[in-house]
Amino acid sequence: MAGNTRYQVRARSIFSAAQALVLSLTLMACTTATESSFEGPDYSDDTRKLEKQMMAEAAALGTAQGVAGAAASMIPMGAGSLVTTTAGRAARDAMIIRHDKLMRAQIERDNAEFYKRYGITDADAGPAVADQSAGGPKRCARRGGVRRC
Repeated sequence: MAGNTRYQVRARSIFSAAQALVLSLTLMACTTATESSFEGPDYSDDTRKLEKQMMAEAAALGTAQGVAGAAASMIPMGAGSLVTTTAGRAARDAMIIRHDKLMRAQIERDNAEFYKRYGITDADAGPAVADQSAGGPKRCARRGGVRRC
């Protein structure tokens, strides 16, 4: 009788893992493409393409975290959840930092093209644009928050 219970628990956990996998794949399929935050003539198609790529990477990371978390929750001791949570947070933070650098560089290219197109110099643009130059203040991500470097 005890052996039968063990197989029922194992079957139930396999069924739960399958449900979690189906749910996460369904959620991934349901994510719809939203309008770009960089619409209009001020931004290039490269910026919109980069944004779309970053959104796809973020969705893939979220799905992977969900699947890993569901699998880790099947471990009775709960140690797997600690590992997946820590690894997922580190991956997310690294992705945020990388995406921030890529997008800032792309926006700088778009701004340079815009200034070139209309013949605007940094002196013409004023102090707000001059502060965004390479020597200006930088921001570094730090565990979900932002701090000055």
